[in-house]
Amino acid sequence: MFKLQNEEVNTGRQRELDLVKGFLMIMIVFIHSFQTLANQTAIESSVYKILFAGFMPTGACLFLFCMGFGSVFTKRNQPGDLVKSGIKLLWYQVLSNLSYSLCLIIFFQLRNVIFGEVEGTIELYQESVYSAITFVNIFFISGACYLVLALYKAIHMPLMGYIISAIVVGMISPYMGTICSENEAVNWILDMSFGGKGETSFCFFPYLSYVFMGYVFAKVIRKISERDKAEFYKKSGLISAVIAAIWMGFVIWKHPDLDEFFTYMLFQYRIPGIAKVIGTCCSILLCFAIAYGVAPFFEKWKFGYRKLMEYSKHISKLYAVHIGIFFSIQAFLSFAGVGTAACLGWAVLVLVLNDLVVQGYVAIEKRIVRK
Repeated sequence: MFKLQNEEVNTGRQRELDLVKGFLMIMIVFIHSFQTLANQTAIESSVYKILFAGFMPTGACLFLFCMGFGSVFTKRNQPGDLVKSGIKLLWYQVLSNLSYSLCLIIFFQLRNVIFGEVEGTIELYQESVYSAITFVNIFFISGACYLVLALYKAIHMPLMGYIISAIVVGMISPYMGTICSENEAVNWILDMSFGGKGETSFCFFPYLSYVFMGYVFAKVIRKISERDKAEFYKKSGLISAVIAAIWMGFVIWKHPDLDEFFTYMLFQYRIPGIAKVIGTCCSILLCFAIAYGVAPFFEKWKFGYRKLMEYSKHISKLYAVHIGIFFSIQAFLSFAGVGTAACLGWAVLVLVLNDLVVQGYVAIEKRIVRK
């Protein structure tokens, strides 16, 4: 029987977190392959809908959950440190958007020089560049969430306050998502914050629930001794599995058709309600439990284990770079969509290219630091 220690006794790196984050990065690449390169047939295929809907119980939510979790384990977790991390991520959003725009511009022009311009692609190209410049993704959300964590840290919010905040956010997010304005600039800010306009990839406010619960879970883990972790994950994994199964069973019962199920998960992806928050958090805890259980066996596959550890360590870089690669491919193809098999093939290639680019960057960065 495990018990919570009075002191924080488990403050080292949690390999189950690294395994989950590493696998998350792989799944993100496959989903983004469809979202950037797919033609109409591929985007309407059962393969994509099953991949997306099946992964969305965790997906981006897991990324934010891990961010809240990691904010507890990092040594730089004082309010000032969290503010710096938040501002840095917001800057990454700006920098990545400029980089994505350049990828589109360079590779579209290069393609036209080599093969000639495809009729009717200029409008698609201009729309894509505009979308890249105004792109809002995980960096914006993470940055904004860090600023909220800094505020909570500064006011010494008790642990129960994080739990209550997560529940409140989950309950009011669907209502906040209906707020719109006739002013275009204000409407864009509302969309980035609550999701009402529906044009941004993510909106910041609903995802606070996962950050808060990740923070709470990390606080609990830190009071579980290493010898008790196996028992803790057995019990928490079982309870989480039951709750997640009940939630998913209810969703499937309400939306038995694949298209209905996909549509529901797509909406909940942007603005999750309280049921989705609970179901997702339980799904994430189940993933942690599974990762902890398989880690000793998976560790024997040295290449795979090492790669997931690397993916976890450099997940921000990998996330930023892979989108630029997909945009480059999209522009070079003159925005002509590809089929299902091609999307899967491109995803594998992008995984390799992404890894090589980030490895190269890290190697150069290390040389500069040594000098």
